[in-house]
Parts: sequence; structure tokens; C-alpha cells
Amino acid sequence: MWMEGGNRRRLGLCDNESREIGKERPDPMASKWSRYEAEDNDYLEDNVNGEENDSLDLEEEQGWEDVEPDVEKVVYKSLFDEKKFQDVHSMLQYCLATYHFDFIGLRVELRLDFLESIKLVNYIRAEVIRGNTTLKITSKQTFNDDKYLQPVLEDDALLFSLDDLETSNELFDSQQRSSSNTKENQIPADEMVNLRRKLQRTVDAVKDRFRYMRTQLKMRTVFQADPDPFRSFSDPGIPVLSSLHRPSLSTIGNFRSHTDQVSVSGWRSLNSSSRSNRLDDDEHYKQAYSGIDIHETMIKDAVRTNAYKDFIYNNAHLFEGKTVMDVGCGSGILSLFCAKAGAKTVYAVDQSDIIYKAMEVVHDCKLSDIIKFRHGSIEQMTEWDIPKVDIIVSEWMGYALLYESMLDSVILARDRFLKPNGIVLPSHASLFIAPLHDPQYHAQKVDFWSDVHGFNMSAMAKQAYRDAIVRTVGPPTIIGKEYKFLELDLRTCRKIDLEFYAYYNCKLKDGSASLSGFAVWFDVVFAPPGGSKSETMTTSPFQPVTHWEQAYLMINPECKGKTLSGGLPVGTELRGTVRYAKREDNEREVDIRVKWEAYGHELGEEEEEVGEQEWAMR
Repeated sequence: MWMEGGNRRRLGLCDNESREIGKERPDPMASKWSRYEAEDNDYLEDNVNGEENDSLDLEEEQGWEDVEPDVEKVVYKSLFDEKKFQDVHSMLQYCLATYHFDFIGLRVELRLDFLESIKLVNYIRAEVIRGNTTLKITSKQTFNDDKYLQPVLEDDALLFSLDDLETSNELFDSQQRSSSNTKENQIPADEMVNLRRKLQRTVDAVKDRFRYMRTQLKMRTVFQADPDPFRSFSDPGIPVLSSLHRPSLSTIGNFRSHTDQVSVSGWRSLNSSSRSNRLDDDEHYKQAYSGIDIHETMIKDAVRTNAYKDFIYNNAHLFEGKTVMDVGCGSGILSLFCAKAGAKTVYAVDQSDIIYKAMEVVHDCKLSDIIKFRHGSIEQMTEWDIPKVDIIVSEWMGYALLYESMLDSVILARDRFLKPNGIVLPSHASLFIAPLHDPQYHAQKVDFWSDVHGFNMSAMAKQAYRDAIVRTVGPPTIIGKEYKFLELDLRTCRKIDLEFYAYYNCKLKDGSASLSGFAVWFDVVFAPPGGSKSETMTTSPFQPVTHWEQAYLMINPECKGKTLSGGLPVGTELRGTVRYAKREDNEREVDIRVKWEAYGHELGEEEEEVGEQEWAMR
């Protein structure tokens, strides 16, 4: 428990504010999705599981297109003119009857996958705009150009229905054949009723899926808000990122100053003037991962990438024939590993525009039949987008483990989509802390400013004490035994567990050294049930360097209540607490507060070293 009043002053606190933590913040999407889930549950009860309603006569089947009258209807525009339809099959039948263009037949004939079907749709619409409505397409090469991945028609409902066409082609063909059959060969009436009900459920699923896609497109229409979302972050006008690090959320896009006070509430609305000047936290996050550079950095991190690859390949029997979800798929590398290990289906989810490049990668690797992409945040996904899965895999770890708050999304995915006794990878995560003595780095970052070409610029050095610094900590600078102060079981942990107080106790192994700060790092473990071979990935300073490196918490001398002038003897114990809390102005960033007190036989009561300080991981 934190000390109050005079004790707080004795500890030399750097700020007078205290925040209540340990309470889970309200989810701004909760009310929205609870309403959607209620609608979906009503639909499931009344339609999908409503086999007891099979006694309904044909008259009751009429008017099914008016289901959910309070939801905006999906409109399918003809491929060749301005005529619009309420369902995709009617539109394609119209194109066949009027323009003699068999879209479904062409897909089958050319053996088009999902990505190639997108190109075909956009090629047709582009040609029609040019005035060409008599298309003769005999080869994929006619439209095999990546420019046709860009939607020609805004909010093109056909693009969102291509997956559903793959599962309903047989039904469509049956209806086509039935219209030309003789009376004695027509489908029996009871079978026709069942077919119509199946069609109803298919179209309702399309409506639900389109509702989700429409919501997403209202937030940000791909390719229109940004004509080239795949550009590198080295392009003019965008800061060049270090090749060693993931980007800071505050270094991407139009940055808000540290004094900007923006309340975090998930997908919130900003007025038009502020929207043009600053992005909300999720937009910063999405934009940070839309370029190629960061994904190159992560893939080239051999410790990171090999840990996932080795576990997946060495435990291929866990993936054989299973359904997998890759949360935050990025470049798609983890999805590719899972597919190669034998997964039946992999749902690759990402809200950044890098997902379109990942689609091309998967297509080029000829794995489009296994890996299915879902563009958007996992918070937006419903059972219409992703069914229950056997395994969730994700590389969600940020600096000091919890920076970026992506673990929140993994927990939501686990609770919403994972089957009972399903597997979460990685399965466990741990945080470590160790004391440091690094006067050379202190001189480099702080003392340097005291005399800059004859000017005292010490005010510039204060920021070094406020922020957690991501750097490679040299093992010789660590003067005490590391302590594991947090362990998370990702199969059972909750969002509320990600803001916490934790105890630590580090015994010094080197004497006569002053305390410069603390190093924080993490491990993750892949340990599925059943005794399968586990894999551990560590970011320890005593092991090969990763792109996460370590978080260095440099102590401000003003935050020490008392300082032992002669250094700390060997065997001294540093005891205290660590607090993690999401920052009030950006929930993807983390405040880390450490309290420390020195104990030992050689320390008298008057020579005790104590202190407390907070750092921002941003």
C-alpha cells in the first residue's frame, strides 16, 4: 500500500497526483455490441436454429427481405448499369439475362480465388465506366493487375459478398436449373421451402456482415482517405523510424502535443477541426502498423520470429485440421506458419491497411484457400465474421510487455471466439525488474545538457527522467538479482489484471554502487496443455537482443527521499512495489511507478535509501 501524507513527502514523490486503479474502465463499445449481439441472438433464435418453424407455408416465406427493417438495406448495383437490387443473386441473374455475362460461371471456369475475384469485379466496373459493356474475358491475365485491388465503386456490396458466393454457388445453380426443368422434373415443394429458407439465412448473414463493414467504412474508407496506404514510413512527410524499434504512437501521423487533453473512449467522435489535426489513439496505432518498415523490423528479429515458427512447426499436430485465429496478423507471417503446419482455416485479423499487402503475400504463396482475412479491429468482429476457433495465436507484446494494450484485444478474442479447452499462444507472460548502476549513460543523457557550447541547457534533460527509455541494457550495469514481479496466464487473465500493484525484492550482488535506475523486461512461454513441447521467448538483457530491448527507468535524484552517499553494500535488499496503469490521455500507453526502499545489516536507520518515481512508456 502506498504511504500517505508525511510519509509520501519523505519518499520524495515527483507528483502529488494519485489515481485509483484496479477498476476496469468501461468499454465504450460495450453498449453498441451488446445491441448487435442481441439482434444476432434474436436472429439465431428465430431463423438459424428455427427448424421448428419448418411448418410455415410458402406465404410466410414471402417478405423475408424485410427482415430487420430498422437496419439500412444492402444494395447491390448492377455490374453494367445503374440498376440496383436487394440481393446479390438477383443482380447476377440480371447481368446474365440482360448482358449475357455469367459472373459465377466465369469464376468457376477461371478458378478464381478471393483476391482474383476482387480484381475481376473492379476490372468490370472500370471497363463499364470507360463505356465497354460487352466484355469477353477468357484469361486471368486480362485483369491481373494490382490496381484492380482498389475499389472502383464506393461501398461496393458485391466485394463484401464474395466469400458468401463461394458457399452459395450450389444453391444458385440449383435455382437456375429449376427454372428450365420440365414440370415433372422440378424440385419438390418441401425441398424448395428448405432451399428458400437456406437462402434467407444466407442473405441475412450477408446483411449482418455488410452492416459491420459499413460501420467500418464510415470510420475510414480505404484508398480514399489515403490513396497509397502501403507507402513506406520513409516517404517524405512521415518520420523515419529507427530500424531497431517499433514506432512510438506519438511519432506517427499528425502528433498531438503532450499538453493535449484528449479523453480516451475507444472509437470516439472528434469534431472536424480537431480530426484534421490529430488522430485518436486507435488511428495512431493503425497508421503506425500500415507501413512496411515496422513489419520488416519484427520479422528480422530472429528471437521473436523463430520462437513462433519453432513452436508451431514442432507442434504441428496441434494445428492439423484446426481452425486458428491470428489476432493482429500484420504481414501474415504467423498465419503462414499455421497454414503450413496443417491448419484447416486461419482467420487473419488486422485493423491496419497492411492487411492488403498480407492478402497479396498469401495469394502469391497459394494459401488463399486456407487463410481468410478480416479487416478491422477484433472488437468489431461478430460470429458472422469469424466462427469459434480452436487456437488463437498473436504477437501482441509491446515494450515493457503491456505498451500498446494489444493484450486487451487478445483477451476479448479469447472470450468471444475461442472454443472450450482451446489454446492461446503464447500461453503465459512474465515481467522482471532489476536495479541498475550506469553513470556513463546518465552522463550521456543528462550531464551532457549542463554545458552545450558554453550554455546551460539542463532544462532539456528533465524529460529523460519522465519517460521510460527503450534501450539495450548492458549486463555489467545490472547490480542486483532480477525479480519476477508479474506472471499472467493468458488462458484465464482478465483486462482488469493488466493494471496492478506488484511486490518485488532484489538483492544486490555488487557493492558500493549508487542506484541509477531499474531495467524492466519480459518473457513469454508457449506451453499448451497435454505435455506438448513448450517454447520460451525472452527479452532478458542476458540473452540475445530483440527489437523490444529493455525498458530503462532512470531515477531522478529529486525523487529520492534519502540517498546513501557511500553506495549500497553487497547483500542490500531493494524492496518495493511496481504499479502499471494505462495513461489517462492515451490508453495504449502505460505509466510505470516504482517505489523502493533499501534494507541490509550494514544500513542504519539514518542511512536508509528510499524513493518513488513514475515513468511514462509512450
